[in-house]
Amino acid sequence: MAKLPLIVCLSSFLLAACNQQPELALGEEQIAANETEVIDNIIDLLANELTHQYVVPKQRVLRDTHPKSNGCVHGVFRGNNNIPEEFKQGVFKGAQDYPVWIRFSNSVEEKTSDRSTDFRGFGMKLFSVSGERLPVPGDELHTQDFLFLGHDAFFAKDAEQFFDFFDATFSGNRNRYLVTHPLSLWNIFRGAQNFGNQLDMDWFSVTPYQLGGINDQRFANTVVKYKLQACQNTGRAFNKDSDGDNYLREVMTQQLQAGEGCFDFYLQKQLDPQKQLMEDARYAWKESESPFIKVARITIPAQGLGSKEQQEYCENLSFNPWHGLEIHKPLGSVNRARRDVMKAISDFRLKTNRIERKEPTGLERF
Repeated sequence: MAKLPLIVCLSSFLLAACNQQPELALGEEQIAANETEVIDNIIDLLANELTHQYVVPKQRVLRDTHPKSNGCVHGVFRGNNNIPEEFKQGVFKGAQDYPVWIRFSNSVEEKTSDRSTDFRGFGMKLFSVSGERLPVPGDELHTQDFLFLGHDAFFAKDAEQFFDFFDATFSGNRNRYLVTHPLSLWNIFRGAQNFGNQLDMDWFSVTPYQLGGINDQRFANTVVKYKLQACQNTGRAFNKDSDGDNYLREVMTQQLQAGEGCFDFYLQKQLDPQKQLMEDARYAWKESESPFIKVARITIPAQGLGSKEQQEYCENLSFNPWHGLEIHKPLGSVNRARRDVMKAISDFRLKTNRIERKEPTGLERF
């Protein structure tokens, strides 16, 4: 087993070396002919699994992934004034404050111990956002959502690989699938980790987004990925001897009882579409080829996390990167799948739980 990471790394390197890409323009998407069908298949697959997992045994339906919350907190997002003109778009256009709610989570399909290695998730919703909105899903009118993982690359290339991975998982063939998809295996090996403190972590959007081009065509082809970096790092490491099943929530609770948390928000621009791929979420964009630029800050004030009302509020939130402005349009196959899958599964979850969908204001306190 000690040799597995090296084998996977070498396989991934060879795969990347042989991965021939067609000549692409900046911001250019490539949509597979069968993508709509694949996305419909993902929705059917996940809804069927949720039915067997929760509806048949008459339990409350949780999210299909990221079902375990490791804390839900409110804060403030503020854009920087001193950034290049090209990036002064949407929620980054000035030093305006937006209220936010943030949900931290474990990604695996069922609730598990925080001691288990896993991808960690960070879903953030900005409120009181104005501007020309994306028409789909169309169920929120004043929000802007951002999704992050605690790793810089995804386990699936595109919508088709997303379906294949979960189809294999639900049929008990995940290991067989990963053996034939070495880069996915490598990203899971690297990304599924234990972290000491969620407020210390770096978080990555993994997928690309448009930035601009709505009213100013000078920046029509600007494409970026996002990153969050803790303003100050406590240096806390995972302790396998003392950290319990819910230690991520407990550690964050302790920090926010004593003070605040803070993240700087960075973007990374696509400079070379042959190297910084749009349609393959398994590859991070190298910082040496495109540096990160700080454009905003998120401040999480001292607060409690234990209220049942607060936890209920967060469980009924729906996160979708297509909740937002046209100027921040999500790009690439994984994001196009998220648009429809997240809306459909959110509808399924809320309807089955008999929860009426309501757009939150961001000013809710508990």
